[in-house]
Amino acid sequence: MQTLTETERQQWQVDGYLHLRGVLSPEQVELYSKEIDRIRPLPGFEPSDLPPGHYGWLTHSADTATEGFMDRRELLKYGQSFVDLIDFQPVFERVLDIMGPYLALSMTQAIVRPSTSNFPGYTHTDGGEALRYIRVTESSRPIALKAMYLLSDVSGTDNGNLTVFPGSHMRPFPDDEARWPHPHAPGAAQLEGKAGDCYVFSHALWHGPAPNG
Repeated sequence: MQTLTETERQQWQVDGYLHLRGVLSPEQVELYSKEIDRIRPLPGFEPSDLPPGHYGWLTHSADTATEGFMDRRELLKYGQSFVDLIDFQPVFERVLDIMGPYLALSMTQAIVRPSTSNFPGYTHTDGGEALRYIRVTESSRPIALKAMYLLSDVSGTDNGNLTVFPGSHMRPFPDDEARWPHPHAPGAAQLEGKAGDCYVFSHALWHGPAPNG
């Protein structure tokens, strides 16, 4: 079993996230890229006219272009390749080390973010506002975590990077409108990565995509 290295364990405890490099092979990156293209014209749950964060049933993605925006939930029904990611190694072994064996899958999601000048970024915590106010101790297991796989390279800044506020999972964070965190706020880290990398991060870590202009 591939448990966390001491460096990874310290980064998880202090920063609230891990960057696992090259966990998907080039062949797997190609496979999942094609799978996302395949499901785009199929019906499923995507953002609609509901409030932000809510998903409705659509007959296909709102943008059917291959490079257009897509945010599809509930992926398991689209085939075994998505099911295989549930316990995919070596990511799952690290998840077990962090969370222990009593696990439940909460959600699955595929997102494509095209270049646009109309998206300022979106910073949030996972699990809704209620979980935002539940704090665990430094030695506790997290309530939830997310594993995010990259299917394209991300370099530089403001290229749709996963943006995190290291350490924010362990402290109260301003959530009033005037001080709401954003990708260019002090303390924000826009992460870079290669196709095939995976980020694992706590639900309580303030995070979100940077602008992609």
